[in-house]
Amino acid sequence: MSVALHWAALACYLAGTGVYLVFVLSQRRALHRVGATVLGAGFLLHTLALGTAWAERGVLPAATLRQSLDLLAWALMGVSLAVNLRVRVMILGAVTAPVCSLLMLAAAVLPPAAAPPSPLVRSLWVTVHVVAVMLGYALLALNFLGGVLYLVQERQIRGKKLGAAFRRLPPLNRLEALSHQALVAGFVLMTLGLVIGAAYAQATLGSYWRWDPKEVWALVTWLLYAALIHTRLVQGWRGRRGAWLGAVAFAVLVFTYLGVGLLVPGYHAFGTIDQIRGPLP
Repeated sequence: MSVALHWAALACYLAGTGVYLVFVLSQRRALHRVGATVLGAGFLLHTLALGTAWAERGVLPAATLRQSLDLLAWALMGVSLAVNLRVRVMILGAVTAPVCSLLMLAAAVLPPAAAPPSPLVRSLWVTVHVVAVMLGYALLALNFLGGVLYLVQERQIRGKKLGAAFRRLPPLNRLEALSHQALVAGFVLMTLGLVIGAAYAQATLGSYWRWDPKEVWALVTWLLYAALIHTRLVQGWRGRRGAWLGAVAFAVLVFTYLGVGLLVPGYHAFGTIDQIRGPLP
C-alpha cells in the first residue's frame, strides 16, 4: 500500500513540475494555482505513504539512505507549500517540485531496508529528533534556493539586462524575506533536533557526545548557520553577501547529510542505526 502511495505522490510531483514549467514560460497565474493544487495533492499522498510505511514497520522510515531521501523530499515539499502561503513566491514550486521528484526517484532505485528496526529507534524522541532535523534541513535548502534566485535577479538588475528572467522572478525584497524566514526557522528546528538527539543519546547510550563523525559535522554545520544568522542580524550582511554565505553553509550541510552518512563509518551512518541494540562500547 505504501509503495503505491509513494508512486502516486511522485506522479503528482512530476505533474506539478510540468505545470510549473509551463507557468514559468507563459506567466499565467492560473497555472500557478493549478500547480500548487497538484503539489498539495502529492504532499497529502506522500504523507499517507509515510504514515502507512510507519505503521507497517513500526518505526518512522528514516534509517536508510532510501528512506532518508524520501523523508527529505516530503519535508522539502511541506515547507515549500507552507512558506509560499506566507511569502508568496510563485516561482518557488518550479524549483522545489523537480528537486523533490529527483529525491524520490533517487530513493526508488535504492534497496529497501532489510534488517528489523532496533528498539532504540522506536522511541517518540527519536521520531521528533529526525523530523525536526529534516524539516530544518528542508528550510535551510529553501534559504539556499532563495539565495540563488536572489543572485540571479540581482545580476539581471546590476547588469541592466532586464530580460525574461527578470519578469519571471520575484522582487529582491521578497526573495530576501524568503531566505531570511527560512534561515531562522530552519536553524531553530535544526537546533531543536540536535538538542533532543543529544538528550536521547545520554539517556540510552550513556553520553551526550561520542565524537561520532556525524555529530562533529553537525556541530560544524550548526556553528556556520549560527555565524550566518549573526552576520545578518548584527552586521547587516544580507542580500548578495548573505546569499553567498548561505551557499557555503548549505554546501557543508549537504556534506554533513550525505557525505558523512555515506563515506564515514559511525553509528549515524545510513542503515547503521537499525543495528544498534544497546549501549555502544
